[in-house]
Amino acid sequence: PEPITRTASKTPGPGVWTTDTDPTRARTKWIWIMSKRDSETAGLEMNQNEKKNKPEGEAHVSDGKYAHKGQHKNHGDKDGHEHGHVSKEDHKHVHGDKDGHEHGHGDKDGHKHEHGNKDTHEHGHGHGHSDKDGHECTKEGCDQKHGHGHSHGDGHGHEHHRYKVKANVEKANQEFSEGQKFFNMGQLSNALRLFTLSIKSMGFPSQEEIRDDPNCAAQALEQISGATWLILYYRAITFFKLGNFTDASQDAGRALKLFERRFKNKAPTEEEKQNYASTLWVRGSSLMEFGAYKEAQKHVSKAVDLNPNNPAWVEALETIEEQVEHSKKMAEIEAKRMPVTIITGFLGSGKTTLVNHILSAKHGMKLAVIENEYGQENIDEALLGNKRKETSNEVIVEASNGCICCTVRGDLIKSVEKLCKEYKDLNGILIETTGMADPTPVAQTFYFDETVRQLARLDGIVTVVDSKHLLQNLAEKKQDGAVNECKQQLAFADVVLVNKTDLVSKEELSAVKSKIKGVNATAKLIETQRSKVDPSILLGINAFNVERVMNIQPDFLEDRETAHDESVTSFVIRLKAPVDMEEFQDWIHSILRVKSADLYRSKGLLYANGSENKFVFHTVHEIMEIEESVPWGENEKRQSTLVFIGKNLDRKAIEEELKSVIA
Repeated sequence: PEPITRTASKTPGPGVWTTDTDPTRARTKWIWIMSKRDSETAGLEMNQNEKKNKPEGEAHVSDGKYAHKGQHKNHGDKDGHEHGHVSKEDHKHVHGDKDGHEHGHGDKDGHKHEHGNKDTHEHGHGHGHSDKDGHECTKEGCDQKHGHGHSHGDGHGHEHHRYKVKANVEKANQEFSEGQKFFNMGQLSNALRLFTLSIKSMGFPSQEEIRDDPNCAAQALEQISGATWLILYYRAITFFKLGNFTDASQDAGRALKLFERRFKNKAPTEEEKQNYASTLWVRGSSLMEFGAYKEAQKHVSKAVDLNPNNPAWVEALETIEEQVEHSKKMAEIEAKRMPVTIITGFLGSGKTTLVNHILSAKHGMKLAVIENEYGQENIDEALLGNKRKETSNEVIVEASNGCICCTVRGDLIKSVEKLCKEYKDLNGILIETTGMADPTPVAQTFYFDETVRQLARLDGIVTVVDSKHLLQNLAEKKQDGAVNECKQQLAFADVVLVNKTDLVSKEELSAVKSKIKGVNATAKLIETQRSKVDPSILLGINAFNVERVMNIQPDFLEDRETAHDESVTSFVIRLKAPVDMEEFQDWIHSILRVKSADLYRSKGLLYANGSENKFVFHTVHEIMEIEESVPWGENEKRQSTLVFIGKNLDRKAIEEELKSVIA
């Protein structure tokens, strides 16, 4: 592919100033582009102005249905909605559409407005707007135009209508009685079905209605008869016996609220007390399944107080108390251990840029960075113009000349121990791996070495991906037995930064995200450009989970060897004489035209002829960046240092070709 010269950005103020390097000359021109943040702010202001011009409609509840004030005229629209009015006494008209929606309207004194669709979703919001059809409120003294109160909600802050309870007590009692018979016979599925019907007959919303409108359950509990607590209690036990701890916990919690309301001013019978104790036990035992041991202890302890002679409950309480004590000890240990974040990603994805962004952000934390470079020399600090030494809130430790997951893993252990023991004021450690690292052995370090385990904990793995080249890197064929580092980096990620989104189309980005989800369905995806992201969503997130990792790689806690593709090599070339920048750009373009697939990454510091400033260059496959950097130091040795990483690279040929760029 034809090489692409990517602009290099700086941010002196709002928006982004970018340099656009001429591919044939060492000149720089400055252009202004609106930053994404500015464009989002502009969009927000526009939406706020629209809202100001759209007065909210007034919605209320009437007779258990969604209601709306405002007079509506007969009208149809392009989707074929037709309205039919009946007499004023009926206060109702309906229309339907191809999706099966049904609407009911009344008059200004209490319009009924109800929607339902083929999926039985019912939820609502009211909003007002002026339109060409002239929907107007004829309420005296009101000169504003109003729109419909529609029975569908979205994420734009529309008001939702309150749920209205309608009960058929006789039907509910009959269904409950039938359900108890099946429960006593051990036919739990039939019992669950009838208990659910009984609860619905008492006016409580169905599971589907609660999923569509989470507020309706709390609204129903305020209105429903307190006697419903017993049906909810039986359904909670049934759920629990069937292993559905989520719904068991919810129903038990609802039953407890109704019980306490029902018996607020009167004493329960002995049987009712025992049922209350059982409800407490179900709630506590369900919470224990979620790891909420303190809350579980409260509920089961109350249950045992009411029924101290139940050995199963006493045993459960002892187990929970042991877990609570264990959790306290673990919390004390966790508080003392240093949180460590692994930042990984394939070559050229933007890891170093991310680390530098984190270090320069105003977060008030003191961080240590353990760097690893796949090759003989780490030149990233020089490429950044020594920016990392401008602040005292960081400690940099290098583990170079090898892969951190293989040959320098011992250096990693020593570095973590040293940082934890000597820098007591640190808030965290960042480990920036090489682009060729398999994160598995790096993560294992925190479980294989006891000293490290006591001093530090793995907080999370952040993987940076290059949107432009991810699919290519994942599809690359490796030598037999060699690991695909890019795939491993994705599989172990807790957070994935989908970086360089400015280099791909919307369709390409969608394909990239879909591929990531195919490798790791649980990771949080964050779209970025130049690795700019709020550090708070990457650090201190307590996201690493051993069980999830062992589902991916069952031998995670066993000894294993990481085999890399031996055809991938790296080397450094130094040029003492200054280079002609025009000749260098022509040369690197020619290399990328024929070797971009195999040249994974190159980067370097250039000693340019006729300039007192350093020049920095980066390539990732066919993408190239060259920008002017800081001046050379007065006593600094001037020379060009170039790093190349790729497959089947001919070092001697590259060295020979570079002689042609010397001025």
